[in-house]
Amino acid sequence: MIGRARALAAVVFVLVGTAFCGKDSNTMTGPVSAAPMASIAGTWSGTYSSATASCPAAPITMTLAQNGSSVTGNFATNACGPHGAFKATLSGNALTGSIDMAGCTGGSVNGHVDGGVLSLAVGDFYRPLVTTTQVLMEGGTATLTR
Repeated sequence: MIGRARALAAVVFVLVGTAFCGKDSNTMTGPVSAAPMASIAGTWSGTYSSATASCPAAPITMTLAQNGSSVTGNFATNACGPHGAFKATLSGNALTGSIDMAGCTGGSVNGHVDGGVLSLAVGDFYRPLVTTTQVLMEGGTATLTR
């Protein structure tokens, strides 16, 4: 009887091990790797379109520097578009950051690189007042190529 119990225990051990392990070393997969980071350093040119209807679309040229995932540059458009230091973080092909425009808050930037096209969505810029926050300049979109 003890021999049968040991044999049964051995069978259960093998079945449980097979159920949880499931695959042999030839079918194992490695860790999932992140998407490769885009390289966006260099000069980009295109058009900035403000969300303000009275502000016409304007040409824009940005020269970007990249150090790992950190991206910096200068964002400057016509008189009714934003201008200031551009700072962002690149993750894969997604870009998140801001434009630092003197005297304002806001200016968030979200974008992505797809092939040779850099698309940016720029948030509104605000001027903090004593009792409220006033929109100083509406954001917009920029589409640039190398």
